[in-house]
Amino acid sequence: MSTVTVSPKKTSISLFITPLDVEVDGAIVTILEVAKLQLPWEEYQASCQVKYKDVISRVFQVSYKDSNELKQKLKTEVAKFKYAYFLLGREELKRRGIAI
Repeated sequence: MSTVTVSPKKTSISLFITPLDVEVDGAIVTILEVAKLQLPWEEYQASCQVKYKDVISRVFQVSYKDSNELKQKLKTEVAKFKYAYFLLGREELKRRGIAI
């Protein structure tokens, strides 16, 4: 008869209290909440909001697998929001529901 020994798995926890403000390319991104998605692979979804100059975006979701992917996706979202701001202006962003 053989014996199998199982050692306990080490666990590490990273904890961030939301909402969390981070600076991304001259804008402030507020991460309102993060949820782990119920998928066979590890993936998360963050609810975010961009603040740039005098305008604030509506809340949007970003799905990501790791912190590097989240950073890249937030840079993309900030770039899109800044472009829309320069192209349309604050009042048009509000009228279209892109900003609050």
